[in-house]
Formats: sequence, structure tokens, C-alpha cells
Amino acid sequence: MVENNSVDIKQNSSDRNKIIKEFNKLFEDFREKCSNDQDLDHFEPLRTEKIAFDNKITTKCGIDAGKRQRHYAYNQLNQNITTVSQLNGPGKEEFIEKALDFACNIQYGDLRAQALSLLVPILDGQKKVEFIEHVLYSSSNIQDENERALVLSSLVCHLRGHDNEELIEHILDFSSHIQYGDAKFQILSSLVPYLYGSTNESIMEKALELVSGIISEYQRIESFSLLLPFMDKQRKEESIEQALELAFNLKDKNLALRAFSVIIPHLDESRQEEISEKAVYFKHDVQSEHQSKYLRRAAAAMLRRVETLSSLTPHLDVSYSTS
Repeated sequence: MVENNSVDIKQNSSDRNKIIKEFNKLFEDFREKCSNDQDLDHFEPLRTEKIAFDNKITTKCGIDAGKRQRHYAYNQLNQNITTVSQLNGPGKEEFIEKALDFACNIQYGDLRAQALSLLVPILDGQKKVEFIEHVLYSSSNIQDENERALVLSSLVCHLRGHDNEELIEHILDFSSHIQYGDAKFQILSSLVPYLYGSTNESIMEKALELVSGIISEYQRIESFSLLLPFMDKQRKEESIEQALELAFNLKDKNLALRAFSVIIPHLDESRQEEISEKAVYFKHDVQSEHQSKYLRRAAAAMLRRVETLSSLTPHLDVSYSTS
């Protein structure tokens, strides 16, 4: 079993290194193609965050060599992406589309997330919105939440500024069609910081439409709490009532308590007191449930001990002596 595991790790590591090299070669080929028409020596490297392409698998032998190869390949890739981001020409958009297709088809979620996070900042041109939608769809299929967050955080460069509202609308429109609710919630959460100062009613309508498509009731409550500061009075009151109704109907009382905790800060003082008093009953239910579970576990443990002792009784040789 140990030998088989070692072989799997080596094959996995080799496959991952191959992916990095192939991805890197795309940029090298494009860079070489452009070098005939543009002087690349005057380009200064952009300040970009370096995220290591490391598969986090360690073995006793060959670890240093493997990591050196990955970091060397990554440094080359980072340099090539930096250069490509500063190039212009008719073939750049076509190249980005090709590189994006490659990244979206990487089978390893962490490598795909890292590749996409490097590509997102250089997306531009007439197809930028289409490219970003492609990225969102691909990242929504990544199971790990932190890896998805890596891709979404790379969108920051496109969301800054006063002209970001149109892009946010496009993202919200597209995200409504994404299959997984947790990915929808994560996308919405990543957009919220860039809604400050916005009075665009269309954005709020699209955001609420996205919320309605989130399956998890608790995540819907969290989504409402994120959007409440940007709502007008009437919409805010309606959304609070929806969130409270969801919270009271949650079967998991622990989740219900957490839900109340994110809604209550948005209520006026009298309503806070009212909801807090009702939430107390949920707290008592949780405590009673914990006590019941403890008693059930204790009773089950006692029953197992009794059954064990009963099964041993026929095999015990007990003699009695009388004086």
C-alpha cells in the first residue's frame, strides 16, 4: 500500500509539473511571436502577488528538486504573464482566450484556481466581460471554497473605480445561472465591498434575484444581511421580514441563533428587543437538545456495557464457599 501511494504521489506531481510547463509554454510562444514586432526590453515587471504553484505533497526523497522545478517554472510563468499583460496587438485577445480555455480545463482545482487568478488581472479588450464570465463559471465548479476565493479576489482590479457598475451588473446577471448556491453566495460576498456609494437600483434588483436562487436558507439570510446597508427603507423592511421568516423556520436551532445574530444589528432598538426575546426560546431549545443528546449517549453507553457483561456471564466460572 505504501509503495502504491508513493507511485500515485509521484505520478500526480509529474502530471502537475507538466501542466505548469504547458501553460508556461503558451506564454513563451506568444511572447516570442510578439518579440519580432515589439521591443520587450523596455517593459518593467509589474508588481504582482506571487502565489506558488505548489501541490503541497511532500515525500522523503526528491522534495527539494521537485519544489525547485515548480518554483522555477512558476517564476518563468509569472514573468511571461507580466510581459504579456503589457503587450498590445491584434493577436492578444485571441491568445488570452486560448490561455483561458487551457486554465479552465485544468483538472486539479488548486492549480486551476491559481492559473485563473494569474490570468484575470490581464483580461481586457472587447471580450473582457465574456472572459470574466468564463472564469466565474469555471471557478464555480471548484469544490474548495478557499481556492474559489483566490480567483474571485483577483477580480478586484476590474471592480475598482466609478465605472465598475456595468461590470457588476453583468456578473450578477451571469451568476444567477450558476448551479451551485455556495458559489453564488461567494460571488455576491466578493461584490458587496464595491457597492458602497452606489444608488443603482438595477444592481440591487439583480443582487436580490441572485439571493433568491441560493438554496441554503442560512446563506440567503447572510446575503440579505450583506445587502441591507445598500437598500432604501421600504426594500430594507421587506428584506428584513424575509430574513426573519427564514430564520424562524430553520430546523437547525444553532443555525437559527447565528441567523438572528446577523439580522438583529440591522433592526431598530424596539425590534431588536422583540427578536432577542424570541431568540431566547431557540437558545433554550438548543440547550435542551444538547442535554437530550448527552443523556441518549450516556444511556446507549450504559446499554452497551450491560450487553457486554451479559454476553460474558455464561463463560464465567463462579464458585461459592461457605464456612
